[in-house]
Amino acid sequence: MSSMPLLQMIKGLGDAWPDGVAVAVVDPEQVTEPLFPIEEAAVSRAVAGRRAEFAAGRQAARQALKALGYAPVAIPMAEDRAPVWPQGIVGSLSHCPAACIAVVAEAARIASLGVDIEPYDPLPEDIVHEIGREDEIAGIGPDRRLAARQLFSAKEAAYKAQYPLTRTLFGFEGLRYDSVRRTLRFSGPVPPFAKGDAIPVTQWTGDGLCLSLSVLHAGSRGAS
Repeated sequence: MSSMPLLQMIKGLGDAWPDGVAVAVVDPEQVTEPLFPIEEAAVSRAVAGRRAEFAAGRQAARQALKALGYAPVAIPMAEDRAPVWPQGIVGSLSHCPAACIAVVAEAARIASLGVDIEPYDPLPEDIVHEIGREDEIAGIGPDRRLAARQLFSAKEAAYKAQYPLTRTLFGFEGLRYDSVRRTLRFSGPVPPFAKGDAIPVTQWTGDGLCLSLSVLHAGSRGAS
């Protein structure tokens, strides 16, 4: 499998893709740009597969930044392993076996981003219960294990979006799926978010992939 299905999915979204969010996709087996020295140091002891994913993610990030008019820059890895974006930029990275995706936006317009890409296949039964409650999973779809995969991806994207704003670590139980409003909500207070605040996530499936994107606009704490 190549990165082409993901590229085609995103291209096919047209106006459904959020305004102001630049996106790029790179196949880990087709990286053409070298890492910056500070990036190279971050994965100097990593196995080959991890190095390829890291390099593809950084190349995708620079391509997305170019779409916003920014010159190529290093994107270091912080102590918490999160990417360090250029000043005035927010972004997120994700990867699956065949593709790395990067989304970026200007912080003046968008407060934070979270993206997740997963193979669209059922989660193993023994981990379904870790992702969410049965009512959350049932609210997504009738195929329990496939719905759990979608919930996993949605929570991953939402978690990535909230983290730069809260610097708070929590598990899957920290967010609950609201099937009525079709959004994710905080299970408890995570300043600056209050219990019940929403983290919007848009999700698309097709061609064997599940793509989730969370966009938190500047000035919004969470929809009701």
